[in-house]
Amino acid sequence: MRRRTRQVKIGNTFIGSEYPVLVQSMLNTSTMDTFACVEQAVRIIEAGGELVRITAPGRREAENLKNIHIALREKGYREPLSADIHFNPVAAMIAARYVEKVRINPGNFVDKRATFEHLEYTEEEYTEELERLRAKFTLFLNVCREYHTAVRIGTNHGSLSDRIMSRYGDTPEGMVEATMEYLRVCRDEEFNDVVISLKSSDCRVMVEAVRLLVREMEKEGMDYPLHLGVTEAGEGEDGRIRSAVGIGTLLNEGIGDTIRVSLTEAPQKEIPIAQRLVRICTPEYRSEFPVWKSHFVKPLIVADISHVDCIDERITAGLDFHVAAVNDPVYGDLLKAGKQAPEIIYTEALGPELTKLPESVKILVPYENIDVAHVYNRNAVALIGVREFLTLEEEPEGNGVFVEIRGVEEINQELAVKLQREEEAILVLTPTEVLYSNYRHLLERLAELNIKNRVIIRAVVSGEEIDDLNLRVAAHVGGLFIDRQGYGLWISYPQAGNPFDALSISRNILQSAGVRRYKTEFISCPGCGRTLYNLEESVAKVKKAFAHLSKLKIAVMGCIVNGPGEMGDADYGYVGAGNGKVNLYRGKEVVRIAVPESEALEALKQVIIDNGDWE
Repeated sequence: MRRRTRQVKIGNTFIGSEYPVLVQSMLNTSTMDTFACVEQAVRIIEAGGELVRITAPGRREAENLKNIHIALREKGYREPLSADIHFNPVAAMIAARYVEKVRINPGNFVDKRATFEHLEYTEEEYTEELERLRAKFTLFLNVCREYHTAVRIGTNHGSLSDRIMSRYGDTPEGMVEATMEYLRVCRDEEFNDVVISLKSSDCRVMVEAVRLLVREMEKEGMDYPLHLGVTEAGEGEDGRIRSAVGIGTLLNEGIGDTIRVSLTEAPQKEIPIAQRLVRICTPEYRSEFPVWKSHFVKPLIVADISHVDCIDERITAGLDFHVAAVNDPVYGDLLKAGKQAPEIIYTEALGPELTKLPESVKILVPYENIDVAHVYNRNAVALIGVREFLTLEEEPEGNGVFVEIRGVEEINQELAVKLQREEEAILVLTPTEVLYSNYRHLLERLAELNIKNRVIIRAVVSGEEIDDLNLRVAAHVGGLFIDRQGYGLWISYPQAGNPFDALSISRNILQSAGVRRYKTEFISCPGCGRTLYNLEESVAKVKKAFAHLSKLKIAVMGCIVNGPGEMGDADYGYVGAGNGKVNLYRGKEVVRIAVPESEALEALKQVIIDNGDWE
C-alpha cells in the first residue's frame, strides 16, 4: 500500500495514491526547435511516457512552449507537458499559460544563485527574504490558478540557496526546509495542485531527504504527492542501478507517485527502465516505518560460485585473485587479492586452488562439506540452517559459523538465547522471495529479540533476463545498505551463464549505496534544451580517459544549471559552457573557464595531476 496522498490534476492526467505511479521523462532538444521537440516528445510518449518535461530557461523559450503544445495536440497526443524553470520567475509565469505543469526550483526561484560561501543572515534579514519569497511565489500561484496549471516544487541537493545553507548546511534537512517554505505558501493560499521532488545524485541523501520530508508533511497535515528521481544517475548499468537503489527503496516503502529515471541517453530509453522499476517494487507504507542507522560502513561481498564444477585459474582470475610474488614449495604459486576481490567465497566445488587463496579470504561451504573443505583450507567455515544450528553442541571446526535464516518464524527465543552465547556467528538473511519488506521484517524481528549478530543480506533470484535481475535486486536490497544494515551482500544467480554477473552487480549496488568504492564514480546529467554540446559523446570520452582513477568522483554536466551546484560532492567537474567550450571544476570551485572541447580532456587531466590525484 502506498502513502495516501491527495489527487493532483495535470491536464487530463492525475497524480496521487489512487492512481498508478506515473512515468515521465524530459526532452534534451532545444526548446526553440519546435519540430525537434515535438518529434522527441512523441518518441517518449510512444515508449510509454505519461508526462513530458521541457526546459524553458528564458522568456523566448517559455513563449515557444505554446507552439510545441499546439503541434503535439494537432498530432493527437494528449499527454501533459511540464515546463522546467530555473532562475526566472517571469519565464515560469509565461509557461504556466501554455503547459499543464510548471516545475520551479526553491533554490533559485526567488533566492539569488548560490555562491557556496558561508554567509551570515540576521533574524531580520532571514525573515525579509521569506516575505519576499512569499510575495513572488504567490504571484506565480495566482497565474497557475487562473490557467489551471499544476506546480512541481523541485528541490535539488546541489542547488540550495545561500540563505538555506547558512542555517541548515548542504544537508537533507536543508532540502526539506527549502521545500516546506514553499509548501506552507501553497497551503496558506489554498493552492493544492502541487507535486514535490527532492533529488540528489547521492542515493543516500535523496532517500533520507524524502523520508524526512514525508515526516515533516505529516506533522503539518500535508498530503501532497511525490515525484522521485536520482539526478545525474549517469548511463548504462551504472545509471540504472543507481536509480534502482534510490527510487526503488522509496517505492518499496510506499513513497512516490511519479518517477523519472534520469539517464545520459536518449530520453525514450528511460521509460522502460522506469516501468520495470514500478512493476518490480512492492509498496508497503507505514507512517511509523522504523529507520535504523547501523554501523556497517564498509560491507563485504560474498562471491557465489557454487554452480562452478571446478575452481581453476579462470575462476580465480575472474574473482580478481592473481599470482602473488610469494611461492610455496608445496602448493606452488600463491594468490593475492586485487581491489575488486570478494572477502568471502561460497563454493561447493573443493580443490587445491582453495589452498592458494590469501588467508584474509573466507571460504564458505555447506555444513555437510566442511570436513572435506578443511583438507584444502583450514579456515573454511560452514553455512548451516537454523534447525541444525540449534542442535549443535559445539561449533564446527574452523573460524566461525554462518546461520541462514529464511523466515521470520525461525527467529525465536531459543535462537536468541543461543546467539547470545555465539556472538561471532554471522546471520545470513535469505527470504524465499527477494522483497524489501521481507528483509525489513526479518531485521525488525531480530531487533525485537535484541539479537545483535552481524547480518549478511542474501538474494537468490532466477528466471529473468540479467538486466531485470539486476534491477530487482538493486531495488529490494539497496536501501538496506543505505541504512548500513548489512555486514555483507551475497547475491546468487543460479541460472546465470556467467558466474561473475552476481559479483559485478554486488559491487555496483554497494557503490550506489555509498558504502564502497570499486571504480571511478561518474555522475552525469541526462541533458536538456540547455545542453549545448553532445553530452553522451562527452561522457564516453571522459569515462575512457579517467576510468582508472577509482578513488575519484567525476561529474559531466550539460550546463551551468547543473554545475557547480547539481554535481554536489564530485571531486572534479566537466561542465558545458556553450559555443564548444567547457568549464572545469575542482569540487565546487571553477579552475578553468571556456576551455575548447578539443583541449578539455587534457586540461582536466592536468588539473587532476596538479592536485595530486592522478594515478
